[in-house]
Amino acid sequence: MELVTLAQESALQNGFYVPQFEVKIQGVGLPHDVLRDVIQINYHDNIKEIDGFEITVNNWDSLTRQFKYVGAETQADLDGSTADSERYRLFDPCNKQVEVWMGYAGDLRLMLKGSFTTLEPSFNAGAPTLNVRGLNALHQLRRKQYSTTWNDKRDSEIARNIATLTDSTMGSNAKRFPMPLVIDSNAMGREEAIPYVAQSNQYDIDFLLARALRLGYVVYIREGDPNASDPDQQQQHVYFGPSDGRGPGTRDVTFRLRWGASLTEFKPTLTTARQVRSVTVNGWDSSRKKAITVKASLGDRDLNVNTDMHKLIGACDPREEIVVDKPVHTEREAKQIAQAILKDRVKEIVKANATCVGLPDLRAGRKVMIEGLGERFNGSYFVTDSTHTINDSGYITKFNARREVTGNLEGLR
Repeated sequence: MELVTLAQESALQNGFYVPQFEVKIQGVGLPHDVLRDVIQINYHDNIKEIDGFEITVNNWDSLTRQFKYVGAETQADLDGSTADSERYRLFDPCNKQVEVWMGYAGDLRLMLKGSFTTLEPSFNAGAPTLNVRGLNALHQLRRKQYSTTWNDKRDSEIARNIATLTDSTMGSNAKRFPMPLVIDSNAMGREEAIPYVAQSNQYDIDFLLARALRLGYVVYIREGDPNASDPDQQQQHVYFGPSDGRGPGTRDVTFRLRWGASLTEFKPTLTTARQVRSVTVNGWDSSRKKAITVKASLGDRDLNVNTDMHKLIGACDPREEIVVDKPVHTEREAKQIAQAILKDRVKEIVKANATCVGLPDLRAGRKVMIEGLGERFNGSYFVTDSTHTINDSGYITKFNARREVTGNLEGLR
């Protein structure tokens, strides 16, 4: 993964001087008169949610003194084929594919492919506006929430397995995932097996997106290739793996951001309120007919998250946590769960929200290096969500992140 300073990125983006966006509906860019009405465009992603966008447009025609997109249409207009009819139907939800691109002149990034889902006009005494919101096309794959666990599996193996699982409540041999799923076999070979992974009351597609973001992978709907040797690839399918140039993707970079130079705002929070000194998992070994009790503690050698904060946590006399509601059948499984819970807690000790110049490659699931803010707040942060905004003021990126690696950056340079 490439480590990039903002000065290096500025050289690639022509000094960040000419922010641009493009919205394509059914493969066609917005007409020039519609582009002039766009007041602002936002893109938002989150490691736990499907990404979406919002476009705010002027909804008032000062010449005709009528609402321009919503509010003046008749049924005849909606059913017609005139230019006015096309304008009234332009942002209709559901039935059109939408692409959102953001970046700088000559170098735009595809943020998502999706569809409009919401129209929200604002009829006020000032300037009437219309907010149009949409979601990634993957939201159409949300059908039912599931809880599933895997042991010693790689992420691509888990993704491939999900596509084979059935749900008897939906019919005989009914697949719970509604489309074929294709992985990158070469990428899977580079992945490491994970001792324990849990899907907890999540839609399959949301779970896959979260797993992909951790690896820097993409998940998107890909059209079929009739010449492909794999039958699944001959039809429309979901792709899980590294960006292959055929769908949304970002550069594999980690941005180095320094307060006063590349960070315009940084608000960290350090809290020990929910910290624990240890996690104990209780279970039952049915084969050996004996109780299982396993503890993970801050002093464990393999707890390598925010190690410089362990002394601070210990000084606060944190409580112990006992877990009895997890299905556990072996000591190894109990240890994995206890360590996972404790690591997740330690990752919550330092969180931050930040603002910087618009960086279309800075997305949820990426890491950023924060510098210039002292030992407690310097370090490697995992981005949990990002919001990209382009308007008359320019292009900015806001993000929330959690600190996961010590403030000592020497080993990461």
